[in-house]
Amino acid sequence: MISKYIACALSATVLLSCNSNNDTQRSVALDITFDSPAMMWEETLPLGNGRLGAMPDGGITKETLVLNEETMWSGSEWDPSNPEAQKYLPEIRQKLLEGDNLAAQNLMFQHFTCTGNGGENPRYGYYQTLGRFEIDFSEMFADSCFEDYSRSLSLNNAVANTSFTFNYNGKKAKFSREYFVSIAQNVIVVKLSTENAPLKFSFGFSRGERAECKSNGTDAVMSGMLNSGDETKDGVRFVSLAKVVSQSENEAVILISASTDYKQIIEHKEHNGFEPIRKEVDSVIDNSPKDYNLLKDNHITEYKKYFDRVSVNMGRADADGGVAKMDSAALYLQFGRYLFICSSVNAQLPPNLQGIWADALHTAWNGDYHLNINVQMNHWPMEPGNLSDLNEPITRYVEGLVPSGEHTAKTFYGTSGWTGHVLANAWHFTAPSENPTWGSSFTGGAWIALQLWEHYLFTKDSAYLARVYPVLKGSAEFLRENLFEKDGCLVTGPSTSPENAFRFNGQRCCVCAGPVMDTQICMEIFAAVCQAADVLDTDADYAQLLKNTSLRLSPMKISPNGYLQEWLEDYEEIEPQHRHVSHLFGLYPGTTINTPELKAAARKTLERRGDMGTGWSMAWKINFWARLGDGNHAYRLFKNLLHPVPATNGGISYSGDGAGSYPNLFCAHPPFQIDGNFGGSAGVMEMLLQSHEVEPDGTRIIRILPAIPDEWESGSFHGLKARGGITVDCVWQKGKITELKIDNPFDQKIIVEKGSR
Repeated sequence: MISKYIACALSATVLLSCNSNNDTQRSVALDITFDSPAMMWEETLPLGNGRLGAMPDGGITKETLVLNEETMWSGSEWDPSNPEAQKYLPEIRQKLLEGDNLAAQNLMFQHFTCTGNGGENPRYGYYQTLGRFEIDFSEMFADSCFEDYSRSLSLNNAVANTSFTFNYNGKKAKFSREYFVSIAQNVIVVKLSTENAPLKFSFGFSRGERAECKSNGTDAVMSGMLNSGDETKDGVRFVSLAKVVSQSENEAVILISASTDYKQIIEHKEHNGFEPIRKEVDSVIDNSPKDYNLLKDNHITEYKKYFDRVSVNMGRADADGGVAKMDSAALYLQFGRYLFICSSVNAQLPPNLQGIWADALHTAWNGDYHLNINVQMNHWPMEPGNLSDLNEPITRYVEGLVPSGEHTAKTFYGTSGWTGHVLANAWHFTAPSENPTWGSSFTGGAWIALQLWEHYLFTKDSAYLARVYPVLKGSAEFLRENLFEKDGCLVTGPSTSPENAFRFNGQRCCVCAGPVMDTQICMEIFAAVCQAADVLDTDADYAQLLKNTSLRLSPMKISPNGYLQEWLEDYEEIEPQHRHVSHLFGLYPGTTINTPELKAAARKTLERRGDMGTGWSMAWKINFWARLGDGNHAYRLFKNLLHPVPATNGGISYSGDGAGSYPNLFCAHPPFQIDGNFGGSAGVMEMLLQSHEVEPDGTRIIRILPAIPDEWESGSFHGLKARGGITVDCVWQKGKITELKIDNPFDQKIIVEKGSR
């Protein structure tokens, strides 16, 4: 049944996308369709505007919309500093210098973790669903039979629809629903309409805990307060309001608004109870147009400003070289862009592990911002996908991490600068976690700071660079001050290669000095700060210090067996096919694996790791293989990413069927994590266009179709971005580029290379 659902979701678009003519391609309908109501949450259709999310299930006698608001975070700010951690840091490093990793790890468990049990503490908090909005139609239907059922999501318009026919008094009647989350008005809009039958319904909110719900027939309201985890602090208050704004015998329009006081809390402003939040949601609905067509037109107009910048079509060629059958990767690329727009535009916070869509009061892994890959992967499609102007939420979030990260740097390490480890949340948690085997890696802050540098590389916005330069420099300075000498080179430590373990004296060990990923991140952030200082004409002496430091970093090592070593020593991996491939950070998204020898070692590493893994892991591997110019292998990983996974009704527990995609194309870790969707979308773009390489004189290399598989004989893409603010359009037929347009707005020196290497 799942295979049928995924085929249904993809095939409708394929059939509509069989013409490779450029103008037709730009107007192709990109729809995800179903022929029955959703039975599980992972079959519902995601709608959003950054602030609000809604997932309608298309039920027949009862429609349920799972609702989300981006700031629905339990927990609160708190200081998890460990006063004795810094005292034991020299001893831990000495054990690493002596080669006694287990002793260092044991010391960390005893003395070098945060207080309060980290992510398991109620004060850490978690992202959670706003609740449910239910519309009951049982009075309309009695014993009717239902036919011609259709449920769909238009990626072109960010509008979902449900329709079916039924018997009413011996006549065939039609029932239609249309839903969208307005980018223009910041409301959820639901239109109900019937033909040949009167419209009858009731509605209301529900939530499993911490909410009061009321309804009077035309209005419904839900309010509550989340757990702060601290008896001395109030938690986040929330209010949601639904109102019928127009109604006739055959049609009704419902607007839903929601808000919280998270912003007041995080900005340390005075709490004023529920009244200001209620006034805000009232005002949003009162100031929204009541005419449905105007609401819809405003929404689609705003949405298309983002979505229509890019079009993609590729697949098997027909006799004339056009696309006879569109490949599902084009839809997946656009679905990733759709999800990013819907979880970022108008947003205060960047998309978390679930974007903004959650069906649980306690989301898996707290629905937080893991800094060892996940939040970074969430932003991989943003720049190449021509969505650079949605960068503000992640920029603001990283800037918000800095004060906490400076406190962590000072209290745990006794150094300046700022840092973040693995765990991060809406309350700017940056400390090492409760478990050193996975939570002690301290390069997460630098990795997420590099996302801000990427924004500059793609936009050449020097004003933005000046704004974020202190963030970049502070991250680099923390790492520089925490390097120490081992075997004549500078290394980080204590650290880990995220979540992976090696065998040490017969025992499982993770803590080490100088994991290769750390070295690569140091090289990237030091180089970024040096280049930024040059652009801004500042800090020349400091830039030289970083250049000198980079020269002393431990070099990457190739094992006698040909693969890139993950650690300074060629330790025996406990899980050779581990889901993390962190030591290939320098291949993607980094650029330090840049010689034939290192690339060959990276290829050997990927072959050892294998093609399977969790959803986001397979997405990462697509990008790796694309960087290596192997389109067929990248495409094989993409097909693995579409492996159908049974729905779990909320995605709280692991499925035994492995990773892949749920029926609504949400990526299965399992359970659902949105990073796989974003990483897979970016991977398809990386197969079409690359721009990460630069010649010694600064000339940027633009690679067109660097990793296309045999299946993509013909196709086109329009509007993809390369670094330097460059926009690229391309058409190819039977493997040959027939049209190419490159818009180079800054008149930079570039080299254009066509085809796989």
